[in-house]
Amino acid sequence: MENEEIKILLEKYWAAETTLDEEKRIAGYFRRGEVDPALEPYRAFFDYIGEEAAVVAPEGFEQRMLARLDRGPVVRGMRIGYAAAAAIMVCIISVFLVVRQSGAGEVTDTYDDPEKAFAAVQRALMVASAHMNEGEKITQKNMHRLNNNFNAYEQLK
Repeated sequence: MENEEIKILLEKYWAAETTLDEEKRIAGYFRRGEVDPALEPYRAFFDYIGEEAAVVAPEGFEQRMLARLDRGPVVRGMRIGYAAAAAIMVCIISVFLVVRQSGAGEVTDTYDDPEKAFAAVQRALMVASAHMNEGEKITQKNMHRLNNNFNAYEQLK
């Protein structure tokens, strides 16, 4: 009979619906010597939780962590500044390498006639537009699947 109660409590535990007393009861069950063979795989998990609960922070740990949190925004601000500086440096180096590879910054026109260049750009944009419209159609076609999944999720609440 107790095994059935533990199985029910385990179901509640995995659904995060147990109270602290129920969790203590589950842990106590697994600390005892005899466990139902069907529940044996859960023993290692609850042993681990028991071991972790016994871990105690060293003396003064809480005060040191609170002191670090107090000066945290300054450190975070410095990290953001360093990250921004690094990103700017990467951009500068990338531009330098691209300009260097393209022949010392020389730009040559592909088309001599501006109308031909304009027509080529229009064709390229039409191809891109067609692919974007195709993606939009696929998204619209499959939108009902997203709505069905959302409605099913809402019903589970």
